[in-house]
Amino acid sequence: MAKFLCIYREPTVNRAKPSPEEMQALQAAWYTWMQKFSSAIVPGGDGLKRTGRVVKAGLVTDGPYVEAKEIIISFGVIQADDYDAALAIARECPGDLAIEIRELAGYA
Repeated sequence: MAKFLCIYREPTVNRAKPSPEEMQALQAAWYTWMQKFSSAIVPGGDGLKRTGRVVKAGLVTDGPYVEAKEIIISFGVIQADDYDAALAIARECPGDLAIEIRELAGYA
């Protein structure tokens, strides 16, 4: 079974902070999604803080921004038979996120 890295992105623009009720509903939706696909979700994914650094050609700059209007906020790994199966799982992910899906090469 192949493994796929899911990179969760959201816009860098400031959005209205969700209410406590909206946060609870979103957390419940994530929990439900993770339970539904628990056999496919590989332990170890996590959210990311909004700060970071980028090392490029020996120079260190503030990051983790690339030249885009989105920021990577989280990542996870899922196991699936192929891209179509991985996409089916990602499509049901709650929230208003862009999800980049990359198959792991299997070197490790």
